[in-house]
Amino acid sequence: MNHRHVRMPIRLSPSHERWVYVIGSLLLLTGLGWLVCHFLLAVPNAFGETQHPLEPLWLKLHGGAAMAFLIVIGSLLPIHITRAWRLGKNRTSGAVMLFLLALIILTGYGLYYLGDEQTRPWISLVHWLVGLVVAALLPLHVWLGQRGRGR
Repeated sequence: MNHRHVRMPIRLSPSHERWVYVIGSLLLLTGLGWLVCHFLLAVPNAFGETQHPLEPLWLKLHGGAAMAFLIVIGSLLPIHITRAWRLGKNRTSGAVMLFLLALIILTGYGLYYLGDEQTRPWISLVHWLVGLVVAALLPLHVWLGQRGRGR
């Protein structure tokens, strides 16, 4: 049997696709939970504002979801991303997604390990803005891939 003729799909299996969406949704929802607590539910006190009591919990949940999402991204590299790139399928939106995901990973690392009082607000702003952009662009990436499959 010649394995070079076995057709490797670009499309994710239904269970793999489900994991991408479940973990990605958890990441988005926990990030939104933190944003709401941080920007809309801060508790006023005599010295200004203090964080909402649920803000640390959302941040911990978001960190856990981020670790799981790193596994998800890693699971896409060997077949989905590599094969699509070699075949020239959905390259533009895929490259944009990879760039933005790399930026999210770097800013997440920066928030955890590098941020000081001056840089943390800027790193945070870039991190959550890019996160929202990725969430908005993923359906476009999927749609472009499905549209290209019909050709």
